[in-house]
Amino acid sequence: MAVVVNFWASWCAPCRAEAEELNATAEATRELGARFVGVNVRDGRDQARAFVEGRELYPSLFDPPGRIALAFTDVPPNTIPATVIIDRRGRVAVVLRKAVTQRELEPLVRQVAEEPAAGG
Repeated sequence: MAVVVNFWASWCAPCRAEAEELNATAEATRELGARFVGVNVRDGRDQARAFVEGRELYPSLFDPPGRIALAFTDVPPNTIPATVIIDRRGRVAVVLRKAVTQRELEPLVRQVAEEPAAGG
């Protein structure tokens, strides 16, 4: 299993551009148990809601102060957009500090999701 956390804001043009890519990757990796969650940062609640309405296929958390990003102390996702892939042991496996495409993200999600549980 892998958990993909995407940090975004409604006013961020690259975030808007990658939204469909994230949805497509979420759909393509669902059978592996991959889970996606968005984290909206530095945004207004109404703008965030309007951005995801009818667009996002996975849940998003509203975190204007960026507390969730600050919890990633070893490799903080300090830009937006940023995408973090967490492995089944709860460790950060991948951090991408840019807009992503399905073509680059899907193989990374698959690799992390298919890793053995005991690491070998």
